[in-house]
Amino acid sequence: MLDRSRYTFPMGLLGLLFWGVALAGAGFLERGLLFEVRTPDGASSYLFGTIHSEDERVMNLPPPVRSAFDGARVFVMELVPDSEAIIQAMVAMVYTDGRTLAEVTGQDLYRELVAAVKTRGMSEEAIKDFKPWALVTILSVPPPETGEFLDLHLYKSALADGKPVIGLETMEEQLAVFGELSESDQVALLEQTLKVLDELPGAYKRLLDTYLRRDLEELLRLGDEHLHGGDSALGERFKAAALDLRNVRMAERMLPLFEQGEHFVAVGALHLPGGQGILARLRAAGFEVRTVY
Repeated sequence: MLDRSRYTFPMGLLGLLFWGVALAGAGFLERGLLFEVRTPDGASSYLFGTIHSEDERVMNLPPPVRSAFDGARVFVMELVPDSEAIIQAMVAMVYTDGRTLAEVTGQDLYRELVAAVKTRGMSEEAIKDFKPWALVTILSVPPPETGEFLDLHLYKSALADGKPVIGLETMEEQLAVFGELSESDQVALLEQTLKVLDELPGAYKRLLDTYLRRDLEELLRLGDEHLHGGDSALGERFKAAALDLRNVRMAERMLPLFEQGEHFVAVGALHLPGGQGILARLRAAGFEVRTVY
């Protein structure tokens, strides 16, 4: 049986932000993680930017965030991480056509992968059938210690409070992000990840520190820096699938929820800023968006 705490499922896709984010164009470049979203007739909800982290500074919700969450009638997240979604993700991560990872990557890259995952306590047997993108999601984030990440914590809290939980996307839609990448692109992404593996802890620390400062503009800058540190064309293709398309889809699905009021919506912080980000899209749709925290 797979140990879920050892794997990073594509819920939010933040583990791949180093390759998938570029500056999203002119627009509101602002500071903050919690925003009140009001309709013209005064219905109020909240939008919160999250990060895939189990750091206690992230997990301990600031009072304004806790108050907004507690006061909401409905909790909304990118993807509801129920057992069906997790099983679907686990199945999608492996080849079912008889191929193996080594056949797809070639032996040299495969040997590097085996050595890399062993440092995370994973055996060759555990990864031999994985698809390249699945290994990228595992290697691109710090090894989990508790498996209790911010989005999952909010989800469990909502269930404990008896709040209805709504997902903005389905697992099929999130997995389709990887379907947009050719197999050669996936292998190239994996090669890039291995090349900078030693640098990722420092990069993730900078990302986390920036998140804790609530500096969305700097988050975008860091994403742009990492985008141009590798294959820019590949980064742009990933950005289009993982960020731009999903911003449009999630913003559209938020609109009727915000019209109702009393919703607390949590999505990855990198979906919020920029001219193509969710905050700009909500403003363009006629909502008043005010920074709370």
